[in-house]
Amino acid sequence: MTTTKEQLEQRAAEIDTSDVAPRLTRRDLARLAGVTEKTVRNWLAGDARFRASATQGPRRVELFPAKLAVQWVRNQLFPEDASQDLRSGPRLAVEPAPMPHPPGERWQFTDMAKIRAVTANSISKLAAAYAAHNTHPFPVREGDGKYDAAAVSNWFYWYDSVRPGYEAPRPAEKAATVENGRHAQVAQRVKDSVANGEDLTTEKLAEELGISPDVASRYLNRAAKEVMPKLGLLSRPQIAARLPGSMSPAQRRERVKTLMKRRDAPQPTVTIAGTTYFMKEDLFELLPPSALGDEH
Repeated sequence: MTTTKEQLEQRAAEIDTSDVAPRLTRRDLARLAGVTEKTVRNWLAGDARFRASATQGPRRVELFPAKLAVQWVRNQLFPEDASQDLRSGPRLAVEPAPMPHPPGERWQFTDMAKIRAVTANSISKLAAAYAAHNTHPFPVREGDGKYDAAAVSNWFYWYDSVRPGYEAPRPAEKAATVENGRHAQVAQRVKDSVANGEDLTTEKLAEELGISPDVASRYLNRAAKEVMPKLGLLSRPQIAARLPGSMSPAQRRERVKTLMKRRDAPQPTVTIAGTTYFMKEDLFELLPPSALGDEH
């Protein structure tokens, strides 16, 4: 170690550490500490909490808050003087921030563990413990066995911010609780879409929840089947099924197409997962009252 405390403080004094100060790169940290960038890289690999404070600049360069970075370098060079070694203790970020990641990246537990400087087993246990959380369940593993990095990053930002001390349910309850909790979340999302006249696609829901489109489609279809009848909404296939008379399924579909071309045909209320829905009360001009009863 060639950098003395006096040298470090002289270099630190030249750095603007105000709230509006420019952020520091890894190269800046190396110059401040008087070490190589490889040394800084090794330090960062062992301190996920400090690395989580970084934002991404041009070309995915990590940019660290100047004031926090100066103190972090002090702790790396002279840990005996630090009131708290940032590399030890609970995994609570010094300044909670989303974990850095390139757009579209996907992680396994080993990737998360490397960034947070913990074991993959500890990440696995944490994910299991929070899988059934009522407001912030751990993101769902997708078909390729990996997790969406953006969803995981946002979840850990919440976890580092609040440290809720949540106690997970017993294993026997976990699967049903996760499914029901997510279903309730999607059902409410569908209700909000109807109330706002907002179309909701599987891709949009998948992005919001950090799940695959296939899983989003399953949740949306289940939620729509439950929610739409309660809101008085019918899809084209449901309208076709309510048509009176003896017709084949193909004839019913064609009849609905013809009805919807009429000048007095209602406008669709909302489209959920590619299925268009109409308010039942708007269909009385097209269908007899008997076809709009609740028994269908």
